[in-house]
Amino acid sequence: RSGSIKNMESENNKFSILLDTVRHRFDTIRDADNVLDQKSGTLIGFTIAIIVGYLTIVSSQLAGIKLYEGVIGVIFLIISTALLIIISWPRNYSSSSVKVSSNQEYLNKEEKQLLLQLISDNESATDKNLKKLETKAILYKISVYLLVLGSILLILSKLPQFYV
Repeated sequence: RSGSIKNMESENNKFSILLDTVRHRFDTIRDADNVLDQKSGTLIGFTIAIIVGYLTIVSSQLAGIKLYEGVIGVIFLIISTALLIIISWPRNYSSSSVKVSSNQEYLNKEEKQLLLQLISDNESATDKNLKKLETKAILYKISVYLLVLGSILLILSKLPQFYV
């Protein structure tokens, strides 16, 4: 009988370790999402500063400005800023923890069944949050490309035109 108890404890320990691993994956995704939000916030400020600076220069020195490049550059920067705001906008995320008052049946589960349920709950929450993070990462990359391209166009709009 003690062998059976040891096997159950060993199996439950295995599931506890697995649950810790799944929670670590959840935490990693949450941390990556937070970092992406911080980067987006920083780039929003940077992009707005570029737009304001450029518009200040344009409004005071219209001579020598190539409007075509300047307007497209500003449009790219505005789109980039909009994407960054979308990235940073608060969302509803799935939690890896369980609200016991809403899940009373968890209190009646055997340890192994409870661990398996918690593993499943954590993986489900992690997968949902990962999809949101992947979407935000794609939008962030597009935003950075638009920021770089818009900045280049703004620089080109101020360079003198060369005739060949």
